[in-house]
Amino acid sequence: MKKITILLTVLVITLTLYAERLNEVSAPTAGVLKKGEAKIINKIYKDNGMIIGAQVGLFDNFMFGFTYGGEDIVGDKKPTWHKNVEFSAKFRIIDETEKVPAIAIGYDSQGHGTYYNELNRYEIKSKGFYLVASKNYKMLGLVGFDLGINQTLERDDKDKDLNLFAGIYKTIGNNLTVMADYDLAKNDNAKDEYHGIDKGYLNAGVELTINEHLSLKFITHDLLENRPHAESFNRSIQINYRWSF
Repeated sequence: MKKITILLTVLVITLTLYAERLNEVSAPTAGVLKKGEAKIINKIYKDNGMIIGAQVGLFDNFMFGFTYGGEDIVGDKKPTWHKNVEFSAKFRIIDETEKVPAIAIGYDSQGHGTYYNELNRYEIKSKGFYLVASKNYKMLGLVGFDLGINQTLERDDKDKDLNLFAGIYKTIGNNLTVMADYDLAKNDNAKDEYHGIDKGYLNAGVELTINEHLSLKFITHDLLENRPHAESFNRSIQINYRWSF
């Protein structure tokens, strides 16, 4: 009986560690890097765009990161670099238990797609300040749900509404995870050529875990084609490398 109890405890700990996800596609989770953990990301998206960045766990419940990028990085056109280096931070204020979801507050100024200098905003706005709750369950692997509220600082376009977002993921075996998230985009639906058409942003993706450090994410952004004049959804690839030091 004692051996069975130890085995179950190890299994629960392993599952908990595996479920420590930082985000789904664009929606943040309440997961954080632990103290001494670090992650490097390289995201490749439309218009030969690329975002590179790093995140580090400074304390067990607090992480910090930065990103930078631009469009036309590959090819014969002059690169268009984004205006700013973007920053993120997340602090988990409540740890997840069997009955209570994990809750975190955070900030992330990295949006998706082209950066419009004239309006100081990305094609799909960043989350800005947010509050998010996440709950994980064991069901033929793991399944998790996220629900959050956010206030972006990309508000020069005069659309300053609070916004809601939600996310979900499911593991398939030991190496594959499918995920999706939905952003209501209530902060991006005013009547303007840059604003969405009030469908919200639906994103989905698949993450392939190569080993304990390396994973690849295949991502689709804006499946509902909410962006003005959108002809199709966005397709991106993200390379993640995570380690402890």
